[in-house]
Amino acid sequence: MNIRSITAPNPGPFTLDGTRTYLLDDHAVIDPGPAIDSHIDAIRAAMPNLRTIFITHRHADHAPAAIPLKRATNAQIVAPRGVLDETDRIVNDGDVVDALEVIATPGHTSEHVCFLTNDGDLFTGDTILGFGTTAIFPPDGNMADYLRSLHKLRARNPKRIHPAHGPTRDDAVALIDEYIAHRLERERQVLDALARGATTISDMRTLIYPDLDERLHRAAEVQLRAHLIKLQDEGRVPLAFGSWD
Repeated sequence: MNIRSITAPNPGPFTLDGTRTYLLDDHAVIDPGPAIDSHIDAIRAAMPNLRTIFITHRHADHAPAAIPLKRATNAQIVAPRGVLDETDRIVNDGDVVDALEVIATPGHTSEHVCFLTNDGDLFTGDTILGFGTTAIFPPDGNMADYLRSLHKLRARNPKRIHPAHGPTRDDAVALIDEYIAHRLERERQVLDALARGATTISDMRTLIYPDLDERLHRAAEVQLRAHLIKLQDEGRVPLAFGSWD
């Protein structure tokens, strides 16, 4: 399979250098990206025989360009339930479409899926990035689900990871191991902050991220809340600690 990519002009703190739309041979794309005219034009120019549009999840930097592409090319949209009303084929875990296996990977969002080729190329959407870490925003984002999804992908022993943000990684298993280790270390830090007397999410953020840029405080606190919800559900943090506002 010939794999190329086009990066949308939407760089930012969560999109990194922009959303990568993957081009598979001459007939399929994965994560068409935001509805930016120049990006849609670039996809159409690169894929004159487009037949299938795969989408990993519903976020605005991944899915919206599917609609104008479908209208312009009559390509079918393939996505999990809840992404777009115009989806032609709703896929579930274990389905295979155009030699791509669908792997359900809830965590970043509840409906998120990844796509795996027979050659070990894994298209991870926002479940794994080319660098940095994935944001988990409760209540739809779920840290326990996310860790289970990482272990699920690890068990498939992929060779390469093609993330929606950041570069392709040839160290797929090692990168997944890093992601798992990072989340477990953050979990340990949350428990340590509680033991040190943190009583608010702000207290916890100060202890765990003492030098964090103020612009990132809110995002860090949401990630800590996601870890706390997991720990509370597991009975490792008393519910009496409250909502962590």
